[in-house]
Amino acid sequence: MLSKLAIRNVKRSLKDYLIYITTVIMAFSLIFAFNFVSFSSEITDLSEMMVNLKYAIIFVSVVIVFVIAWLINYTMRFMFSKRSKEFGTYMILGIEKKQINRLFILENLILGLLSFIISFFIGLVLGNLFSAIVMRLFEMPYQISLETSIAPILLSFLYFILIYTFTLFRSSRRMKKMKIYDLLYLEKKNEQKIWKKKKYRNVLFIIFVFMGTLGLYLCDYFFKVMIPDVTIYLLISIILLIISIYGITFTLGDFILSFINKRKKIKYSNDNLFVAKNFEAKSKTIGFTLGTLSLLITLNLICMNMSFVMKDAYENNIDQQAPYDILVEGMYSDVEESWTGKQDNRKKAWEYIDYIHENYEIEDELHYQILTLQDHQVVKHIKDIGNNGLYDYDTYLKVSDYNKLLEMLGEKPINLKENEYFVTGDKTVQKYLKEIEEENDDITINGKTLSLKSTTIENFRLGWSTGNSFLIVIPDSVAKNMQVVTELYAFDTKEETKELDNKKLKKIGFYEFKDGDTYFSYFPVTVRGYYESSNRTAMTIFSFSLLYISFIFITVVGTILSIQTLSDSNKNKYQYKLLKKLGVEDSKIKKTIRKQITVNFLFPVIYPIIISIVTAFSINRLFYAVTSASMNYLVTILITIGIFLIIYGIYYIATYITFKNNIEE
Repeated sequence: MLSKLAIRNVKRSLKDYLIYITTVIMAFSLIFAFNFVSFSSEITDLSEMMVNLKYAIIFVSVVIVFVIAWLINYTMRFMFSKRSKEFGTYMILGIEKKQINRLFILENLILGLLSFIISFFIGLVLGNLFSAIVMRLFEMPYQISLETSIAPILLSFLYFILIYTFTLFRSSRRMKKMKIYDLLYLEKKNEQKIWKKKKYRNVLFIIFVFMGTLGLYLCDYFFKVMIPDVTIYLLISIILLIISIYGITFTLGDFILSFINKRKKIKYSNDNLFVAKNFEAKSKTIGFTLGTLSLLITLNLICMNMSFVMKDAYENNIDQQAPYDILVEGMYSDVEESWTGKQDNRKKAWEYIDYIHENYEIEDELHYQILTLQDHQVVKHIKDIGNNGLYDYDTYLKVSDYNKLLEMLGEKPINLKENEYFVTGDKTVQKYLKEIEEENDDITINGKTLSLKSTTIENFRLGWSTGNSFLIVIPDSVAKNMQVVTELYAFDTKEETKELDNKKLKKIGFYEFKDGDTYFSYFPVTVRGYYESSNRTAMTIFSFSLLYISFIFITVVGTILSIQTLSDSNKNKYQYKLLKKLGVEDSKIKKTIRKQITVNFLFPVIYPIIISIVTAFSINRLFYAVTSASMNYLVTILITIGIFLIIYGIYYIATYITFKNNIEE
């Protein structure tokens, strides 16, 4: 009897809670899809580090489980309050509270299991899609498969059990505390307004705005300075921003309404009074919920923005550190006289080079040297050279070698006159290169004066000079009798190098040398295939984890806002019927509905967008040096907000359609 009643109630509730069921399905679909990817043997075999994807997804899933548990608990509480009169009537008819509780638990278990079963099939499709994206990133073929191991299924089901054990336990405790009177009037019970006295409202709003501004300033200062002594500023910034988000959410509604109420032209224009009163009731009753949604939206936008920035950073790092298929550093130095074992290392370098010639088909190669006079004609402009390069003296490169290096990358060569020099560097010295151009100093090389042609940060590769941040390109004719800082061997092979090639070259051995009393061991070979594998693995782990969190947060926010807004449709039916009887046209009623829903959806979004834009520019300071020169942070932020608003808009449209249908019924 109890099971039949539960099934009947589930069928009856499907229409009312379609958005909730859809959201739960999507949540478990994402959980299963990411577990599918992390446990896929094809993915884990892509590189040695890819096994870490599994641990990263499991770690993120733990956080996601708490979020989804909160979501389902919130929604079950909403469902409970909506059906409280029904449960109160059952108790009046003599049905025991235990039986009612079992009925409600059984209904939710049926809905949960139904959602989980559907999510398995959707998750299987999404898992294949995500796997195809990863395989394409590694430039590997991928064949869609509907088969999966038992591990992701069991892990996803474990999350399901944990989530529903928690939520059903909370629901059971809630039911035990209820009396008949509580059940009959629970739906009419609202949250208490935190600040009842209006005289404190505006003052508190200003205080919370100040706290948010201070939090954003401290965040920007931390990422600008980036030293351990100011780490506490980041912690204080996070605390201030969280308090500010909740505080502004609680007070902004009253602040806006106070502004409207004092201006009669706005208040009584069109349907503004009707919408304002509905918004006032909403902001007073679900202030904490709206604050939590605003916090989730903020985290979502920050996570999504970081995933795009990190993707660019990892891709750029490959080109910077490993511009060629194989790069061998000779470790030959006229400058560091204290190094011992240089001749042995030079012999070792030729072992690498001989091995490469014997085992690879070489399309192009170049043996070149980084030179110096140990002078400070250009480096004097770069104030923090300790952070921007290895050497505190000028380092030079012959123009013929520079053009050959560019040619191997498919870039255009430069023309340099016999009395000119050219400075190229990375983004960390960009502002100093501008100063060099402004001062336009001449330099003297072997008694010959050279004037500055130009400076650039484009096409520069850190791998050219083994990590130094700038090079001075000079004519071959003046590059005589100069000391050798290091010599390098760049190779372009016919076939692309792989992670395995790095292992093979490591078997030859490492450079070993002594600087004073300190011994060093160093592997001087850079294999592009190894860098590609390592960086793409790291990019996959971090980007997928951040996007995983982002999509879940959007789902949570959209669901709760939809449920809260749709709850208004039942309360507003009489009001909209009255408007219709008073002669208001259907088109104007629909416009009022859109305005009401728009206000509900926009309210928790505006402040998070402001925070995300400001913090994005601050956080991007951390990645500035490692992102590509073409990276446009404003575009990245706008794309992030755009993706969020597109998904958010889907919930908005679905809510509007359902709301309108409820009113018309």
